[in-house]
Amino acid sequence: MAITRRAPAKINLMLHVVGRLSDGFHHLQSLIAFGAVGDHITVEKADNSSLTIDGPFADQVPLGPENSIILAAQWLGKKYPDIGQIHIHLTKNLPVSSGIGGGTSDAAATIAALLEYDQVSLSPTEEDNLILASGVLGADVPMSLAHQFGRGPLLWIDSSGRESLPLPMDQKLPGVLVLANPGVPISTAAVFKKIQPPYTAYQDFGKIFEGEFQGDTLEYLKAQTNDLMPIAIAQESVIGDLIETLEAAPGCLLARMSGTGATCFALFKNEVSARKACAVLGTKYPQGWCAI
Repeated sequence: MAITRRAPAKINLMLHVVGRLSDGFHHLQSLIAFGAVGDHITVEKADNSSLTIDGPFADQVPLGPENSIILAAQWLGKKYPDIGQIHIHLTKNLPVSSGIGGGTSDAAATIAALLEYDQVSLSPTEEDNLILASGVLGADVPMSLAHQFGRGPLLWIDSSGRESLPLPMDQKLPGVLVLANPGVPISTAAVFKKIQPPYTAYQDFGKIFEGEFQGDTLEYLKAQTNDLMPIAIAQESVIGDLIETLEAAPGCLLARMSGTGATCFALFKNEVSARKACAVLGTKYPQGWCAI
């Protein structure tokens, strides 16, 4: 029996740095969406545990002990030793070091696939505890695991991602989502090292999502920012150029960088305008990547 799980791209629709936490991590507030495009994780029984990889970005994935899939499988195996020896196959469709949580989404999908494979049934409280505990694998893993457990389609994050549960929201995004990367990697650690006060003002979840967000999702998003975007553009100016190209495309409603970059997203009025924009980007950035 083989179990396959999709590991979707994680998109920061907005990302505010609102302070520092006692553990030294930055206090973030972010609204997260998950894209239609993603990697795929397949698990099946084997005589010896192993990992194989294919896909357009397979050669970018590290195969050493730092691999997020290996770490996730080892971590879960300590909690559920009955899972036993497993072969895991990754189809890598998302670029690495690109601000859309590919590695952490792979880790979360691995956890969910192994639980499904071993037919582990979790109560809501057990799910909550596992989501929070998975933060040891990376700050983005809890939000991706929450999505794997069916929470969303949008998630509100308030903290470094390790201290509090992602809050699910049932609103849908307006328009068609396009992801675009100009073909340059960005170091997450390098971006966070350059963050300096003053920080963005804290937003109260209840006031926002019972009020202005419910009223007009797009207008709320337009009024927000990704506080890391200027830092990333200073490192790689092509990110700013990419955003300008997206904003100038017919039918674009909103364009912004996701996470620490270099992947950017745009919301388009319809699929026709989204596909036309991807065609333009493919010509302008031949080493890049675009997906709907």
